[in-house]
Amino acid sequence: MRSNGLLLYLGAVAAALLGWCCCPLSGDDLLHELSAFDTRSEDNIVASALVFFVLSVVLSFLAFPSMPLVCVAAGYCLTPLWGGVVVVVGSALGGLGAFLLYRKHIPHRLRAPASRRRSLSLWLSLLGLRLSPLVPAPLVTFFAAFFGASALQFLVTTLLASAPLIVFYGVVGQQGHNYRDGAPIEWWVFPGYIALIAASTLLSLLGPWRSFLNAIKKLRREAGAASRQGVAAGAAVMATWPLRD
Repeated sequence: MRSNGLLLYLGAVAAALLGWCCCPLSGDDLLHELSAFDTRSEDNIVASALVFFVLSVVLSFLAFPSMPLVCVAAGYCLTPLWGGVVVVVGSALGGLGAFLLYRKHIPHRLRAPASRRRSLSLWLSLLGLRLSPLVPAPLVTFFAAFFGASALQFLVTTLLASAPLIVFYGVVGQQGHNYRDGAPIEWWVFPGYIALIAASTLLSLLGPWRSFLNAIKKLRREAGAASRQGVAAGAAVMATWPLRD
């Protein structure tokens, strides 16, 4: 039953990725549709926010690789603060669902053992990875599930650390909206991007990477041992064939 749920999830992820890769819309078409949606959203902000909330929940749960586009679109159609809040909460809830699913299907023997010292480093590492614009969110979710982070720990670090980056993308979307209306681009936001990378890197380096690498090596050894046992069993079966004749 558990494997069926995992297969269903992987199928949904593959379908989302395939649909995104095969999307016939060009960049100009997407911008046109976004502008049309922005015009409609002026009449009903709440409905527009609900659309971005549902998108954030679903796409975060399905490990969608282009979530920054949703953040930029939210900043384009809404304000960076309002759109950022909607996307932060939605992506946190969707990521929490994916986190619980990952943790359920990771065998306990492969998880890193918990300790008070490692718990502190895990907090710092999750904050740093969530803050980084270079690390995909699904990878951070798997990292948290592998180290047995609690649901509260995952949710708090996601809300706190993803907020600056999502608001930054929202500001980029607002800049695009203002540029469409003839306003100049304000370049002051981009040094903040560099600051986010620097802060996230420093926090991420404090994480329990040695335990993570040791667990990966253990998994490789177990996979190698299982494959050798399978080869040996196959050779033993083949060796009995002449005797059966």
